[in-house]
Amino acid sequence: MQQLGKNIKNWKLIIISLILLVNGCAKSVADKNNDLGNGDKSNLPVSLDLLIEHAEYCKTIYDSGGDQKDEVAFTVTQDNETNTTTIIIRGTANASNVQSDIDVRLVSDDKLGIYLHKGFRDASVSVMSSIDNGYTIKDTVHITGHSLGGAIAQVIGMWLHKRGKDVQIFSYGSPKVSSQVLSEGQPTHWRVVRLSDPIPFTPIWPYAHTGLFINSQTLDWGPKNDNGLISKTDGLDHAIAKYVTTLKEQR
Repeated sequence: MQQLGKNIKNWKLIIISLILLVNGCAKSVADKNNDLGNGDKSNLPVSLDLLIEHAEYCKTIYDSGGDQKDEVAFTVTQDNETNTTTIIIRGTANASNVQSDIDVRLVSDDKLGIYLHKGFRDASVSVMSSIDNGYTIKDTVHITGHSLGGAIAQVIGMWLHKRGKDVQIFSYGSPKVSSQVLSEGQPTHWRVVRLSDPIPFTPIWPYAHTGLFINSQTLDWGPKNDNGLISKTDGLDHAIAKYVTTLKEQR
């Protein structure tokens, strides 16, 4: 298990290096649907307890998921009282996941009418197929993930949004997934970031983030508040455990 942890860290360093070398060719459009202005801890537009709860879901699936070969691990829970489906998607944990991370070609997605990161889209197709075959998705959907899991959560969240579901996405340290937004508006997306985490800087232009940025270390929030420098990042700060800790420190 210790060797697995070392391998994952090495993979993530490789991911950072490779993704930053790649470009694409599509126009960036602002995500106006998640533009709620700017603020701080005093007027955070989402419950801190909810952000912590979903971060802990991400940590739990890492801790219990092992390194399933050629799989993106996920769990689904159903709450009949609130008519809510919760989908939790694990981030990078094996070589197949790394291949998803580094395939940064932009490809057209017919369901959405926009271009998506090919590796993230292909992984999302597999997860979505398994979910559709195994579960009845309720009217309200919470989707959460860290790193690769956060990227897949965004893609699946857009697909379910297009189906008319009431979607909330909770992502932690997620990379960018597209250079465009949906013409009818994006689903609600709480995008939690540590400014010292290098992964949210990737892939580079023309990819752009959507969702409402939330700084896990201060709870400052807004649409464009993560303009830090990748030179001041540390790959170790990408760990989901760091996100859980810093969010809990804000209580």
